[in-house]
Amino acid sequence: MNFNCQKEDLLFGVQIIGKAISTKNTMPILAGILIIAENNSLTLRATDLDIAVQCEVPADVVEEGRLVIADGKRFIDLVRQLPDNNINISLINDYDVNINYGVSSVNLRGFESDQFPQLPDLQREMNGTMRGDVFARVVRQTSIAAANDDIQPILTGIMLDIDGKNINFVATDFHRLTLSRAIWQTDNEAMQQAIVPAKTMLEAANLAAVEEEVAISLSRSNISFKIGNTLIISRLISGQFPDYRPIIPADDKLVHQIYVNRNDFNGSLKRASLLSKDANNTVRLEFVPEGIVMTANTSDIGNIREVIPAKVMGDDLLVGYNLKYILDFLKVSGSEHIYMKLSGNLTPGTMTEEDNESFTYIILPLRLVN
Repeated sequence: MNFNCQKEDLLFGVQIIGKAISTKNTMPILAGILIIAENNSLTLRATDLDIAVQCEVPADVVEEGRLVIADGKRFIDLVRQLPDNNINISLINDYDVNINYGVSSVNLRGFESDQFPQLPDLQREMNGTMRGDVFARVVRQTSIAAANDDIQPILTGIMLDIDGKNINFVATDFHRLTLSRAIWQTDNEAMQQAIVPAKTMLEAANLAAVEEEVAISLSRSNISFKIGNTLIISRLISGQFPDYRPIIPADDKLVHQIYVNRNDFNGSLKRASLLSKDANNTVRLEFVPEGIVMTANTSDIGNIREVIPAKVMGDDLLVGYNLKYILDFLKVSGSEHIYMKLSGNLTPGTMTEEDNESFTYIILPLRLVN
């Protein structure tokens, strides 16, 4: 096996697949990168058996073949540091690798390529496509409510609730819930639910943001995303996702409604975050006719009070929130103004964007002391 390629092409590919390289020591070959050279292109692949990522990049293939570089992370770091010119890579023996750049070279250990895991055989039950920018937006919006720890694996995922051409993207950590609605192009008329690791969805979203469309295929145990020259295949998370529909407050119960400029609200909360250092990042929001009176304090740091201009409908109300949860919503919102709707100071309320009914954020308030 022998091929030539440009550094920028190789670096582009290995950085995409790098997130799938295993950091565990259970199977040493999973720390490696598989490279297949054929038809004047390279197929680069990495997997940790939960997710596999494959990317194609151009190359001048002198001799077709396959190789596995044993230390994939180190290889990526090496490629990043190589000079910006042509790179030649070839097999020294059955598995060790020579990397030649100009008058210099590096030898790296490898594995026999037939030991590298095959891609999962996707028995597709559903297929469809979605605009790349739409997919990226709904995934980024939904992912903010996914849990970060593995105590309850189901909560680390984004649930796809599919009903024909309609998909609800849902995530919750039991403190908040996100629901983003989207449409995909499909011949499917069935209903199905699938829980996809949020980290996988975000990787796909980052690639999809600059592509015209994403092709999505779903089986009982796996999901795949074809985005440009990249293929991502991920295992689904098994288990029963919480029934989210009863959690969504009825509109007629949300008698307190607030309309506020997103940038004004965001700026005030960021300042408050510097002085709210308790375990819950507590901020107090008092909704009054003049707007939102925001206060936060930490005894050994100081306190802050700001009045944020807003349109407030309903009686005066004092509510406590984890300000990080509100900032998360404001970060992924692209709207100039947002709505907050509440029924009381201890019941779930909603945050939505102006002129966008497809994205709903449900947040639980904190019980305030004093």
